[in-house]
Amino acid sequence: MRLIIIALFFFAANAFSLAAQDLYDPANITTIEITFAESNWDQLLDDFYAAGNGERLSGTVKINGVSFDSVGIRYRGGSTYDPANAKNPLSIKLDYVKTQNYDGVEVLKLSNGAKDPSFLREVLTFEIARNYMEAPRAN
Repeated sequence: MRLIIIALFFFAANAFSLAAQDLYDPANITTIEITFAESNWDQLLDDFYAAGNGERLSGTVKINGVSFDSVGIRYRGGSTYDPANAKNPLSIKLDYVKTQNYDGVEVLKLSNGAKDPSFLREVLTFEIARNYMEAPRAN
C-alpha cells in the first residue's frame, strides 16, 4: 500500500458546517493521511482527470487521527493541475460509498498552493471577506 502523508498548513473546503470549527481554526495544523491500495494511484488519478468524467479513486483517509474508509479521491483544478506536478489539488469525498463526515464536512477540497507559496492568501482573503459577507472557510 502506498501511504501519502499530507501535512497542510492551509486547505480549502467548500463545506460550510458550523460544527467543524476546529477543522478551520487557523491556529491548528490539520494532518491528512491518504492511503491507496493501488501502487500506481497517481497514474490512475491522472487518467481519471484526463477522462473528465469526475471518476474518483477509492482510498482510506485519516484526518487528525480519525480514519475514514472507502472515500473517493480525485484531482481537481483547472489552471493548477499539471500531470508533471508532484503535488496537485485534490477533492476528497468522505461519503463516497457510505454516509460519513468529519464534524459535518463531507467533501474536502485541498489546494496545492501553486499560485500562493505562502499558503496565506486564501485564508486571509476569506477572513476579511467574512467580515462583510458570507465566505468559504479555509485553514
